[in-house]
Amino acid sequence: MSKRSDTLTPEGQMALFWRILHMLTARYGNYPMGQLLVALTMVFLNERGTPPTMTEICAATGLPKSSVSRYVSWQIKQGLAREKIDPNDRRQRRLVQTAKGKAEWNWQVAKLGELFNEIGELDNSFRLSSERPDAAELLERMIEINRQASGRFR
Repeated sequence: MSKRSDTLTPEGQMALFWRILHMLTARYGNYPMGQLLVALTMVFLNERGTPPTMTEICAATGLPKSSVSRYVSWQIKQGLAREKIDPNDRRQRRLVQTAKGKAEWNWQVAKLGELFNEIGELDNSFRLSSERPDAAELLERMIEINRQASGRFR
């Protein structure tokens, strides 16, 4: 097998982006992209030991407070996060990841790792092939990926 480059081709980058969006849609349905952005922002900051406040999420995402509030409420109702009063400033509520939220994060990391490996192999085939797949072949690949993913990302 050939050595894979550390940099994806433009086709590989688009394939990776498509696969990530596909995975998130298959797992979470047709939730607004803003909701995914808020959820990932909360998780990233929690994973680094700094649970964010609503205000910090608004600043980090650029979303209005009304949207962030709605998305955070959904996260809390799903049991993925909870509010915790900041011991240093009792006026602030930090959004803390729950055990269920942590398990979901671990699932996402594992699946993203699988996707990176798949895309790396696909991208290597782009590099080795003298011809790019035509639209019909690409569509057929997308349909097959969707068929295989039906139970994989649930």
